[in-house]
Amino acid sequence: MIREIAENFYMITLPMPFRLKHVNVVILVHNKGVALFDTGLNMSGSFSKLEDSLETIGKSVHDIDSIFITHHHVDHCGMAGRIKEISGAVIYMSETGRQIIENRKNEGLAIQKIKKFYIEQGLAEKTVDGLVGLLGHFKKGIFPFQVDECLDYDRKYFIGDTAFEVLPTPGHTRDHACFFFEKEGILLSGDHVLPEITPNLSPDLFCPEFRPLRSFLDSLTSIQDLPVSMVLPSHGAPFPNLKKRIEEMQEHHKERKGFALDSVKKGPKTTFQISMDVFGKDLSGFDKFLALNETYVHLIELIHEGLIEEHKSGKQVLYNIT
Repeated sequence: MIREIAENFYMITLPMPFRLKHVNVVILVHNKGVALFDTGLNMSGSFSKLEDSLETIGKSVHDIDSIFITHHHVDHCGMAGRIKEISGAVIYMSETGRQIIENRKNEGLAIQKIKKFYIEQGLAEKTVDGLVGLLGHFKKGIFPFQVDECLDYDRKYFIGDTAFEVLPTPGHTRDHACFFFEKEGILLSGDHVLPEITPNLSPDLFCPEFRPLRSFLDSLTSIQDLPVSMVLPSHGAPFPNLKKRIEEMQEHHKERKGFALDSVKKGPKTTFQISMDVFGKDLSGFDKFLALNETYVHLIELIHEGLIEEHKSGKQVLYNIT
């Protein structure tokens, strides 16, 4: 599905084989070219949908001359390399994102870090092995690419006569960025601000000092007063009230952090045990992973606030009240 958002702005909804059934990408038509913001997964259904959508406005993949990526998750950059191979498009991504892409090449180290962390946090080894296999499957959704230019947060970019800024918004990932078109009042929010769900927050195992929740909340505050009339998210429909949605998300995380603290008060527990108190026990394997991640980032903030502490017990890390 393609829809016109504003003059020369179009949103294309591409399919995904996950619970989130779709991802939105945005195109900006200029002169004879097309700028693409995020790409969708590298899968046949997505690529053909992108081709068909461009054709309805008299364009093709060959017309894409620049690709701007919000963050490194495969549904946002999976087709970047494939499109570049066809059109020669310049790929823009943050320096942090470029580093993360490079880290992907060391698959053995990544698996080692994943197994150690999730077993320490309370997941069963069998569950962790299944998780490693699933994450390996996700890799099939990305066509290898290299970043041509790193995004400059101090620069104003121009696509034809249309100007926009790149805003660093770490939280959902360490490399997340949004794109703000001030004159048009449009914010391309990626996964940072979504209309109906909150983006999953998870630890960055290659950067343990990164605090996802603190970064996410600070990033929300940094954009909440922007003069935005329309938010274009990566999942869900466009929506107008940025500040209201941010306030809802801030309240959500305040509540979740309180639930995590209440769980710890009942006795020393692993992150996984706490996540079951917060999210319930009837979860699939992948949902256990997401719930653990979300719970862990709240526990990190409770530690920084001096309310809880962690200690090692055998192979596992336990959390208790200070």
